[in-house]
Amino acid sequence: MKKIIGKYGLVNCTIVLICTSVLILNSIIVEKQALLEISDNVTMAYILNFLAGCQGLLGKFGSMSYENVFLNGQFWRCITHIYLHAGAFHMVMNMAALLIAGKYIEKKYGSLWYLIFFHTIAIVDAIIVSLIFSDESVGASAGIFATIGVLVFLLYKKQISIKKPEIIYLIAFFVVSLVLGVESLVVHLIALAMGLLLGFFMK
Repeated sequence: MKKIIGKYGLVNCTIVLICTSVLILNSIIVEKQALLEISDNVTMAYILNFLAGCQGLLGKFGSMSYENVFLNGQFWRCITHIYLHAGAFHMVMNMAALLIAGKYIEKKYGSLWYLIFFHTIAIVDAIIVSLIFSDESVGASAGIFATIGVLVFLLYKKQISIKKPEIIYLIAFFVVSLVLGVESLVVHLIALAMGLLLGFFMK
C-alpha cells in the first residue's frame, strides 16, 4: 500500500478509494422503482446500473444541479458530486486519468496544495456549469481536466517528463470526454482553461 501511495500520491489514492467505495454502495442501495426504470429484470438492472448508471440513493442525494444547490440550498452537492460517477466505465476512465496526471502534480506541489487545488477547481467549475445547464451532473472530471491543464504547462516548461503510453491515454481521455455532449464539453473546457491559467503562473 505504501508503494502505491508513494507512486501515485496520497490524495490521488484517497480519491480513487472514495470513488470506488461510493460507486459500489450506489450500485447496491437502489430503490426498486429506479431499477425497474432501467430494466424489468432486476439482476440485469443492477448490472447495468453498476456499469453505466447513477440510480442509487447516494446519486440521488449527491449529484450536482442548479435546482438542488441554489434553489433547495443543498450545498453539500458541490463536493459530493465529485465522488459520484455514472457507472464503472465512467469512473475507471476518470480514475486512470487522475492517477496518470495527478501523480505528477501532487509530487511537484505537495499533497495539501493539490488537495485544495483539485477540489476548488471542481467546485467552481460545477457552480459555473450548473448556472448554464439545469441537468444533474456527477464525476471528478473537472478536477482531472484542471490537473491536465497544469500538467501541460509543466511539460511545456520541461519541468517534468511523462511516459509515451501515459500521453496517449490522456489524449484519448481528452478526445472521448469532449465528444460526450455539449454539457461535457463546457465542463471540461472550463476546467482545462482554469488549469492552464494556473499552470502559467505556477513555478
